[in-house]
Amino acid sequence: MDCTCTTLVLYSTIWSLFFFFSTDSSPVDLLRVNQTIRDGDTIVSANHEFELGFFSPGSSTKRYLGMWFKKKSPGTTVWVANRDAPLNDTSGILMIGNRAVSIFDNATSTIIWSSNFSIFVRNPVAQLLDTGNLVVRDIEEEGDSEHFVWQSFDYIGDTILLGMKLGVDFVRGVEWEHVSWRSADDPSPGSFVHRVDIHGYPQLLLWKNSEVHARSGPWVGKRFSGDPLVKTSTIYINEFFIEQKEIYYKSRVLNQSSTTVATRLILTPNGNLQRLVWNDHKQEWTNYVNAVLGDCDNYGFCGPFSTCDISVAPRCACLRGFSPNRLEKWEAGDWTDGCVHTAPLDCGHGEGFTKYSGVKLPDTRESWYSLSMNLEECRSKCLKNCSCTAYSNTNVEGGGSGCLLWFGGLMDITGFTEYGQDIYVRVPASLSVANATGNFFRDNKIGEGGFGPVYKGSLENGQLIAVKRLSENSKQGLDEFKNEVSLIAKLQHRNLVSLLGYCTEEGERILIYEFMPNKSLDSFIFDKEKSKLADWRKLYDIINGVARGLLYLHQDSKLRIIHRDLKASNVLLDDEMNPKISDFGMARSFGGSQTEANTTRVVGT
Repeated sequence: MDCTCTTLVLYSTIWSLFFFFSTDSSPVDLLRVNQTIRDGDTIVSANHEFELGFFSPGSSTKRYLGMWFKKKSPGTTVWVANRDAPLNDTSGILMIGNRAVSIFDNATSTIIWSSNFSIFVRNPVAQLLDTGNLVVRDIEEEGDSEHFVWQSFDYIGDTILLGMKLGVDFVRGVEWEHVSWRSADDPSPGSFVHRVDIHGYPQLLLWKNSEVHARSGPWVGKRFSGDPLVKTSTIYINEFFIEQKEIYYKSRVLNQSSTTVATRLILTPNGNLQRLVWNDHKQEWTNYVNAVLGDCDNYGFCGPFSTCDISVAPRCACLRGFSPNRLEKWEAGDWTDGCVHTAPLDCGHGEGFTKYSGVKLPDTRESWYSLSMNLEECRSKCLKNCSCTAYSNTNVEGGGSGCLLWFGGLMDITGFTEYGQDIYVRVPASLSVANATGNFFRDNKIGEGGFGPVYKGSLENGQLIAVKRLSENSKQGLDEFKNEVSLIAKLQHRNLVSLLGYCTEEGERILIYEFMPNKSLDSFIFDKEKSKLADWRKLYDIINGVARGLLYLHQDSKLRIIHRDLKASNVLLDDEMNPKISDFGMARSFGGSQTEANTTRVVGT
């Protein structure tokens, strides 16, 4: 009998020692239905990356169920379960059931936090992964290890880990939000929320309570248009997905086989975003990016239709063609009312766009987008819609693609040098033309006639134009201007110059034509050097082209037109020396059966 007892005691002791050492060498990362975690107990992920248990943050005595780094930076918290419902003592117990993972307060016999599964799970098991994700799956579903009925990655706190998503899952009705702590001692939700806004073209917004505090700008391919947190990294890559079922942003490791990379994005209690990377050599977190917000990061600091530049004083400036909405407030340093159009827009009458490079794109909540259109299609669509105030590409990679249109005020534009994007802002025709000609710079002047000076210009899409500007002492007046617009706009022929647009704003009278690089015929006839370039064959082709143009005017066009001012200086030559008849200010139109008309002016040929 004594021998038997001794054997049993020895046998029991051996098994106890075996269990102790095997548990110590192989951390338990699972929690099953018949198991619990009490305060003081933990579970550890397979490779010791993360640990889950109860803790007290900072100087607080409250107890929370949380997750922290185990191998790197031990004790650095990355997730809290019961952030709204702390325990007052060490009586908390974590347990798993068929419908939820729950925290039970043993002191009050109440459940203070519960995960709530969407379905009944026959044999649930909770597992702490090396990614920092606490997941629950049905252990009976052997073939689908990635099918989670619940995961902590769906409930982000103040820390975003690699693999976490920030955005919206439309199928499950889940919104992934980045929510700050109230303080270093209190993990309850603070004043700041970082989320993907899906109204219009998706963008990242940082909210302070119920107001937008700051903005990253929309995603433009590998980065947000104004977010310094997305600078090029050899460690991780940022991605943004716009899909039917999901819209989300996430970061992932560049080397998928790497298990040594640790990085986290923190939203601090005062609203700053910090990207931290673990330095194994120094055994500390390196501040990779610390986005402390400045004046230009504060949403609406300069108001609509203005830009903010932190490097200059004053910080705010109206866009070209705009002026302060309230001048007295603007001059006093209060720019929040922004700017308004200096001259009203006249939709469909030669309006254009001013290009701005290197900016954070404006708020996209009042926008429309297409990922398949090109920039020229985008411009055309904006121009046809009188409510469209600006356009841009959605993606800057590969020369640019996609279309983004804005409607309403352009809010929160910031100047950047490294991360900026191009945007084209709608402006009146006069300003568009002024921009195209360098504000009628004298070096762009290519000629002068009875109407006024002619300037060479370039539109924002690169198209070259010729701009005729009515001068105050012009021999031709408003009647000739109207006559040219009304006639040439109705005519289309390869030997007639094309009128691209016109402008009648604030005393300006401007005609915009296709640019003729070889200027007018008289320069080839009367210039000794140029006349050598035009042989008889070329001159014959020019004469023939002019004749075809006249035949169209006199006989083949819908309106019978008599030019009345045809001369060598009014025959323009394109890059292939094809002639085009121009200057219809003196022209007269006839009805189909008319053979004569009266005039009070004797001019022309």
